[in-house]
Amino acid sequence: MSFSFNNKVALVTGSSRGIGKAIAIELCKQGAKVILNGRNAETLENTKNWFLAQKFDVIVAVADITNFEACEELVKLATKTYGKLDIVIANGGIAGSASMLNFSSDEFKAVVDSNIYGSYFPIKAALPELDKTNGSVVFISSLAGLRGIPDHVAYSVGKMSLTAMAQGLAVELKHLNIHVGIVYVGFTQNESTKTLLGEGGKLIPVPERPAFLQQSREQVARSVLSLIKRRKFKVVLTPLGKLNSVAARLFPGLLQWIFTKAYKSK
Repeated sequence: MSFSFNNKVALVTGSSRGIGKAIAIELCKQGAKVILNGRNAETLENTKNWFLAQKFDVIVAVADITNFEACEELVKLATKTYGKLDIVIANGGIAGSASMLNFSSDEFKAVVDSNIYGSYFPIKAALPELDKTNGSVVFISSLAGLRGIPDHVAYSVGKMSLTAMAQGLAVELKHLNIHVGIVYVGFTQNESTKTLLGEGGKLIPVPERPAFLQQSREQVARSVLSLIKRRKFKVVLTPLGKLNSVAARLFPGLLQWIFTKAYKSK
């Protein structure tokens, strides 16, 4: 019997905008019911209204996913509303851009915590329900999860941790028939309002990337759903991402040299 998202119930963290919103849209298009999550109540309400205008079946929950009790409430809301939970997509997290010299310890911790605990806590809270449905857990990582990137060290630490988490959980949960997957996202077309946490706690715009290096958010979303449908463990997106993945494994010294030369020329 082929896999269908119809009537599946999915929690997508960080889904008020960006990649998370695109994943939620694709899930809804394929018949899933989605719990939208974010930290900004106004943004989340606007997103909910857009989904409802499309006749999609969604509910929303403002929640700090670095708080375990808040994540437990998220799961309770899902099961109270829909009776089950089939999919958790750990997408929420803060991106940071500053050198270690110019990033405060609090800023570093905020970025790392949002990516590590913001992924672990919702999944941990959902495991009893996913056990009932033989569900799926998906970590949304990035190229920074394959190789540490200068001026993005905190973000790299957070995203690399997801590799360890996914690898360990894939083994732990196999006997429960819970699927675990991880998606390494490359450069993606962002909304104009997308920001990073910079030095001094300032929010700064995401740097412009050449268009030919970028994927659309919709392409990313379709790749995430394909991974779930096939119950695949890992996918690396974009040609640059695939090249980076191979180089990190086979030519780490060369990659280090390239990064060092590029950083010196800034």
